[in-house]
Amino acid sequence: MPETAARITSTKNPLVKRIRSLADRANRDAEGRMAIEGVRLVEEALAAGVRAELLLYDADAQGEHPRIKDLLQRASALGVRTIETARHVIEAASEVETPQGVIAVLEIPRHDLTRVLGTPDLLLVIVDRIQDPGNLGTIIRVADAAGASAVAVTRGSVDPHNPKSVRATMGSLFHLPVVEVDAASLAAELTRLGVHILVADQQGALEYTSVSLRRPLALVLACGALAATVTMVEPQRDGVADQIWDDYLPRFPNFNATELREAFAIIDRGLDLTDRAVA
Repeated sequence: MPETAARITSTKNPLVKRIRSLADRANRDAEGRMAIEGVRLVEEALAAGVRAELLLYDADAQGEHPRIKDLLQRASALGVRTIETARHVIEAASEVETPQGVIAVLEIPRHDLTRVLGTPDLLLVIVDRIQDPGNLGTIIRVADAAGASAVAVTRGSVDPHNPKSVRATMGSLFHLPVVEVDAASLAAELTRLGVHILVADQQGALEYTSVSLRRPLALVLACGALAATVTMVEPQRDGVADQIWDDYLPRFPNFNATELREAFAIIDRGLDLTDRAVA
């Protein structure tokens, strides 16, 4: 049976402070926990089998969001501790301007990179040092919709468990393996495994329609500011020899917060066309 707790009425309750603290990466890493909010996100997490520690809810919000009742029943059936509270407490714990009345504390999903790379017909999306959390979350969501095997986030990128990133995934974070990796180590392992690496680069010489997108495939996306860094430089360009990625998909828009999404959508269409051709 789920553990029960008295109704929380004070914003000074330690649980409120703890939930707020999970907005910081250091605290998430220390606890191995993350806080999510909103009916859909919590539904997706529970449906994906992510272990939930507790669910804090505003009893009065059930009139505005009828799915909360079903969500509470599902959480209770799973043995999740459900805690009733008031709107002002939810607002104090929330990271959004208009909370829906549900906040959950979950174990952070962890995935083994070796198992991910062993996925048959691998399609790995690599996000290289992207700083915008909403942008990262959108890429994870689109990668999920495109049928990617997993998303690898290189060190130096925004945390995929950042609250803004999580919200932007719209639940895909709980259905698609997302791993944080060292870029150089990952590139070496992909090369060892014979995985074809393609990098979206607006300065490249090839159209995305002219290169093979057959799997196993790793597709690297990075922000425009990185186009001149060693991770995005061709071997022949500027005499740089320590580049990480070695193939390029060119002529995509500058990878800023809006256009990176459009660029990946273009790549997604290319992958779809390739899959149809193979079929």
